[in-house]
This record gives sequence, structure tokens and C-alpha cells, in this order.
Amino acid sequence: MGNETTNPAITMDDTGRPRHYRRYVIGVMLLLMITIGYIDRMNMSIAGPSIAREFGLSPLTMGLMFSAFFWGYAATMIPGGWFIDRFGKNLVLPFAVAAWTLVSMATGAVSSIGALFGVRILLGVGEAPAYPTGNLVIREWAPLRERGVFTVLMQTGTLLGPGLCTAPAAYLVANYGWRPAFVILSSLGFVWLVGWLLIYRSPEKTRWLSAEERDHILASRLVPETRDGADQAETVRMSIPTLLRQRSMLGIMAANGTQTYAQYFLLTWLPSYLVSSERHFDLAHSGNLTSGMFLFAMVMSILIGHLSDRWLSLSAERAQRGERRRVVAVLMLAALVSLAMTPWIENQYLLVLTIGITLTMLTVSITFTFALLSDLIIDNSSAGRTFSLMSFSGQIIGLSAPIVTGWIVGISGFTLVFIVTAGLLTLGTLAAWTLPTRRLQPRASARSQ
Repeated sequence: MGNETTNPAITMDDTGRPRHYRRYVIGVMLLLMITIGYIDRMNMSIAGPSIAREFGLSPLTMGLMFSAFFWGYAATMIPGGWFIDRFGKNLVLPFAVAAWTLVSMATGAVSSIGALFGVRILLGVGEAPAYPTGNLVIREWAPLRERGVFTVLMQTGTLLGPGLCTAPAAYLVANYGWRPAFVILSSLGFVWLVGWLLIYRSPEKTRWLSAEERDHILASRLVPETRDGADQAETVRMSIPTLLRQRSMLGIMAANGTQTYAQYFLLTWLPSYLVSSERHFDLAHSGNLTSGMFLFAMVMSILIGHLSDRWLSLSAERAQRGERRRVVAVLMLAALVSLAMTPWIENQYLLVLTIGITLTMLTVSITFTFALLSDLIIDNSSAGRTFSLMSFSGQIIGLSAPIVTGWIVGISGFTLVFIVTAGLLTLGTLAAWTLPTRRLQPRASARSQ
């Protein structure tokens, strides 16, 4: 199990947890992985106006271009879950990061609209394993009462990526063209990959953990294999059809679908909205504003995640009753209210705050939906496909956001887009509040436990 030497300098806090928090190195690495993935996604949104001019694309065609990533992402989500369960996250994750980094860098070399569509689809294929494998790492490394903050930490990569890259990407596109921007920013994936291969092992095999911290992780992470063998023996292996027959899974899928729709609308069309005739910002200024929105949301998301874990203080029993769903629903409600207000905000600083709040609430609600799903999984052997099914449903709904937005913008403008998106979030909020109330097992199996 690695270094077994007990360090007498390590003390315990008032809750009986070790004061060392070296486990958060893994959380930060997951944050950086998602950050780099979203930089590679967001490049297309920043370069969108320049690409549209070069290839003569209409708003609808540009919406299709924005959505191409999600076609590949969604199409490989379910097969990817099987692949993860079959070959393991330790192999799949580094392979996926290497593949998507190469594809993203190759985007700068394409010379036709067909090739551009192709590399965006392949980028989606490469990034598809990121969330399922990341959540499996969290189940392995995070104590139950820290699962929320670990998941928030990973999910804030969706904000840190756009927050860090928007202004530099806008500068590179404006001064050197969109092709060099892709090559330069995409190369960060290889830097992360080297760090991950050097650092990551399971807690049992990690030598840089203290014995106390390792024992704390293993005792409190709620992975079924580490508990009484009878618990695991009585679980039913969860196939996709079995999962789809359970209201908890359907509620989580509906909630995540509407969250993802709203998030992808903002990720793909926000820069274009800011430079549109409705806002009149130039490219460089819109890049700075967008960075400000995402960075504000990142800081707030981490803070909310930390506080909510302390506030919830979930026991295993409460977690498996879906208590985390209440937080998900409240966050979604806040997101839809701020989103619906956006078209009528005139002051640019208030606009940054309003969209920043929307991004914060969406990000943390997605985070806690993943954590909620993790709470309800007791069949660990099927966890990969369960996370993949949730992600797949989110992508199927979310990939329509760039296309629908392009169609609405072409006929009506952005105001109606914000209203439609807020309406969808309302439906997702109701699903989150009412449906995920029991662990993911068939009813006969659940009663036997």
C-alpha cells in the first residue's frame, strides 16, 4: 500500500480527519484536465467570427459547426462507458487526453469546411471519457463528505478554461489569425499528461500520502468493495436498460440535459452575443468581458461547493436517499432566474455579474448532479456506464443548443434564445426536485438491503 510509515507530526482536526490534504493534488489535476479540455472546446467559439468570414458561413451553419464537437462527444459516450468498465480508467484517461490534444492541434491545419467539421467531431470523441473517468477517480479518492467539493473542483475547469483562454485566444486570433491560436493553446494537453503519469496512482499505492490520510480516504470514500462483502454481493449489476427503468436515473438525466443545454448555449454563443448588434462590443473587449464572467463564476463555484459540503454533512443513508437533489434544484432555479434577466441588463458591469451568476449556478448544479449520481450508485462495477449514460443524455440535449440558437438568432435575435433556455431549465429543476429519491437498484434488490 505504499509508504506505511506513520508520521507523528500529522495531527487530526476536530472531525477526526487528518490535517494533511495531499489528496487534493488529485482534485487539482482533474481541474486542470477539464480546464484544458474546455480551452480546446472554447477555441472554436472565440475564432467563430473569423472562421465564419473565411468560409462564408451563415449563423445556422456556424451553429452546426459549434455543435459538431458534441456529435462525436455524444456518439461515443455510451460505448466509452463500456470501454472504461472493461479496460479501466488508468488506461483510458491518459490515452484520451493524448488523442484529443493531437486532434485539437491539427485543427489549425485544415483547409476546408468539411475537414473542420471532421476534426471537431474527432475532438468530441477524444474528450468523451473525461467526465466518466474523472468521476471514477473522485469515487476512489474523495471521502463522502468531500465528494461535493472534489466534484466542484473538477467541474470548475469548465469555467477556468474559458476564463483563462478567452482573452489570450482573442488576442491571438486578432493579431495572428485563428490557426496559430489553436496550435499554441492546444499543446497544453501534453504538459498535463506528463504530470498525470508522474503523479497518479490509487490511494492504496500512492507513496506521497501519509498513512493517516490514506486510512481516512479508504475508510470514508464509500466505495462498495471496501465495505462488508455482503453489501456488494446483494447488488444487481446495472445494465443500460435497467438504469433507464428507474425514476432516479431519469430525473438525473432530465436535470443534466437542461443544465447542459444552457451551459452549451453560453459556451458556444456568448462571444458572438457580445459582438452582436444587440451588444456592440469589439472582439478584444468581448474577450475580456467573457474572461471576467468565467473567472468570477469559477471562484464562486469553488466557494459554494466547499460551503455546501459542510452544510449538507451527508451520512451514507441520507446520500443514498438523494438528499443532494435539493441543492441541485435550488441552484438550477437561481440559474434560470439570472439567465432570464440577461437580455434586459444594460450596464456592462451588471451584465458581467448577471452572466457570471448564471455560469456559477449552472456549474455547481452540474457538479452536484454528478455527485448526486455518485451517491446513488452502489454497484461499483457498472459505475463507468452509469456516469456515461448521464453524460450521454446531457450531450444529446445539449448539442442541440448551438443549432437551435443559430436558428433562433437568424430569425429573431438573442432575446428569445434566453427565454427558451430559461424555460427548459424550469423543466429540469422540477425533475431534479421530484425524481432522484432512491439508490440505483431494481426495487426488489433495494428492498432486500
